[in-house]
Amino acid sequence: MNRRRLLRKPTRMKKPASSPTRRELEDMPERVIGNLAFDKLEALGNDFMLIDARERSVNLPGEIVRQWADRHRGVGFDQLLVLRPSDDDTHHCRVEIRNGDGSEAEQCGNGMRAVALWLSRHDGLEGKVRLATAAGTVEAHYHSDDEISATLGVPDFSPTAVGLSGAEGFPRQFTVSGEKVSVYGASMGNPHLLLIDDRPPEAGRLEHIGRALGQHPALTHGANVGLAMVESPRRIRLRVFERGAGPTRACGSGACAAAAILLSLDRVENPVEVVQPGGTLVVNWLGPGQPVLTTGPARQVFEGVISCPTQTS
Repeated sequence: MNRRRLLRKPTRMKKPASSPTRRELEDMPERVIGNLAFDKLEALGNDFMLIDARERSVNLPGEIVRQWADRHRGVGFDQLLVLRPSDDDTHHCRVEIRNGDGSEAEQCGNGMRAVALWLSRHDGLEGKVRLATAAGTVEAHYHSDDEISATLGVPDFSPTAVGLSGAEGFPRQFTVSGEKVSVYGASMGNPHLLLIDDRPPEAGRLEHIGRALGQHPALTHGANVGLAMVESPRRIRLRVFERGAGPTRACGSGACAAAAILLSLDRVENPVEVVQPGGTLVVNWLGPGQPVLTTGPARQVFEGVISCPTQTS
């Protein structure tokens, strides 16, 4: 056998073309790619997909939001945050909040803190920013990645504010899968129901009670459901089943609602730490007629560009 015939001249590998930048991908024709840039952010494990639509029209039907929220076939998130142009010059932008099931949410405390982080990095905005939401104005303040505050407004403890009718106040008694539970309520612009337990909130119990109670027929539009235990005068343990998203690692508006309810009952002292599976938020509330302030960390995880079959311009 002629050994020389077996020896082949190695072929030269072609130099791979450099990957297009995010801006180049955005500028591609829509038939090539949906040219929709996004950022993935998280605040205490409560995770978000953020799209900047302040300078373009972006229509996102519920089916697309559900596809993107899928953690196996999409980006995966609890909420989608879409930045829209403000309707006036007193706000930096308007934030459209979409749950993982495609529905719209009025408020998202952790999401607003994540938006403040994003604006500080992408727009160079430092200090306080005013954000318009369906629930009203949120003032967010970026100090550092570990200290971002959001003022969510004045809590409303009336039953009608959380979508319950009748003259009966709180606590209210409900029967959930044969179990009688005593429930408190508060609106932070979005409805929250709270069960106060003498045991640490468990994931299984949250799944069992949260799903049934959050969709109870007595509620006009459903509600977020929290399970809370007072660990000390300065510490609450909390798990939240979010309307439209299910159990999450943390819920900013849920932490504010739980703290405000327990402060109003003189069960805890201000300020109070609210410990959730994803970490700890510090909540300040000075009493009736005053807004609730929440402070905690947020983080930008990654950025990307996703194909979008909806029409953009």
